[in-house]
Amino acid sequence: MRFNGYIWDLYKQSEEGRNQINEWSSFGDFPDDKFAVENKESTIERLKKLNYDGYIHGSKVNWFKIIRDYFKNKEFAIDKALECYKSWIAEGVVIEDFAIVGKNNFISWTTDISFYSRILYSLFPDYFFPYTFKCEFFKFQNICNEFDIPIPAVPKKKDWEDRALFYVDLCESLFEFRKLTGFKPNELCAFLYDFAPSVLRNLEDNEVPNPSKVWFVGANKSNFDFLDNAKQDSSDSWQGNPDAKRGDIVVMYCLTPRSYIHSIWRVVGDGFSDPFFYYYNVVYLSHPIILDIHITQRDLEANPVWAANLLIKKNLQGLNGYPIKFEEYLELVQMLKSKAQNVDILPTIKPTSKLLSDDLKDERDVEIRLIEPLLELLDYNPKDWMRQMTVKMGRGERNYPDYCFGANQRSGGESVKMILESKYEIKTQRELQNAYFQAKSYALRLQADKFVIAAKEGIWIYKPVKNSYKFDNYFTCNWVDIENPDLLHNLKKLIGKNFL
Repeated sequence: MRFNGYIWDLYKQSEEGRNQINEWSSFGDFPDDKFAVENKESTIERLKKLNYDGYIHGSKVNWFKIIRDYFKNKEFAIDKALECYKSWIAEGVVIEDFAIVGKNNFISWTTDISFYSRILYSLFPDYFFPYTFKCEFFKFQNICNEFDIPIPAVPKKKDWEDRALFYVDLCESLFEFRKLTGFKPNELCAFLYDFAPSVLRNLEDNEVPNPSKVWFVGANKSNFDFLDNAKQDSSDSWQGNPDAKRGDIVVMYCLTPRSYIHSIWRVVGDGFSDPFFYYYNVVYLSHPIILDIHITQRDLEANPVWAANLLIKKNLQGLNGYPIKFEEYLELVQMLKSKAQNVDILPTIKPTSKLLSDDLKDERDVEIRLIEPLLELLDYNPKDWMRQMTVKMGRGERNYPDYCFGANQRSGGESVKMILESKYEIKTQRELQNAYFQAKSYALRLQADKFVIAAKEGIWIYKPVKNSYKFDNYFTCNWVDIENPDLLHNLKKLIGKNFL
């Protein structure tokens, strides 16, 4: 949805809206102890030698005020925001010989951005905003998506400098949004942290869908107390796999000294990459089932199915977010059952049986009984595709791709994200080649990122390599294969609705 000024005005006039806007108005005036933390005696002595006694409260130091006062006299101009920010990171926060924040400490400026951004907002509110979506970057993304606020792609995990500078990219996007809406800085904050989340909550579907995949995650000593006392409604963010989907199953493994599977959880929010989270990839877990019986690492190593698992061979290195195959999860359930664990309470994955390929008479049968049920399994609904889209090619010739996804029908600039071309049957290489050339011509004309060919024998997925399609470069599977949950999960990654 686009920003609606009328609804926003109603919010501003409401008591809740006025309170929220006022709360962000005096953001620079904090109580002395709000950002004061316990510090070692040696740190306090060093600060006293620098005449920083006013920032010390017993055994606590108000680092917020120290760093804020350090930046108070820094030069800043909106048209040079990136250059200023880069210079601040490069210089660090160094008082005489005391490096409070080291030079070029990209990790600190990334993972502590909630802290630094509050300081910058209190000093330069016309450009910077307080980023408080700790381990919740997906919420910020959802707000931007819902209100058509363009933001750049998330930097790569290992590029700490880009991750540190990404905050400025977000500031730039919201600065442009403010110019469009006429928001004051405090109104933008109320919008981000109260108005927009309430709109999204009204759109949420709180029902947890059926699982489609199983994942491993690990816990260390610091997590054991939380896990042991978890209730049905307990939830938390966890390092996981960004491909995890809401409803998926998560096997929680406790690392040494426990070294056993502790509980089974459900994913309650799609996995995502968070540029400001140290470990980068996050999932939200809830609905735990704490097991009465423990399956140990030795049990897994002794099991013939699990012994072949690469993760077990690597001594569980890289545990967080590791995918568990369908047959491995079934074997794990059997292992628990053999030790008298009640497995009826455990979530299960059921192979799909929606794809009926018997007695197909023509191409339309293929579409109705195979293609469209598959699209439903890939999370599409009929509004997400267009059948028989008209395309002008050559000398005004009209063509009609069977299914178009992510279509933009602007005259003269038509484009789609993906094309799916259906056939009744493809029994030979020549028939596949003919279908390939037809679908490829549509894909090139409409600037598609991928195209799919489907017939009663199966599907073929083509994506360009270096901006070029090749006939023998495809992924293929038949309709029986697709009933395997692991393969269906991979198809979702390749051509599912999230691909759009």
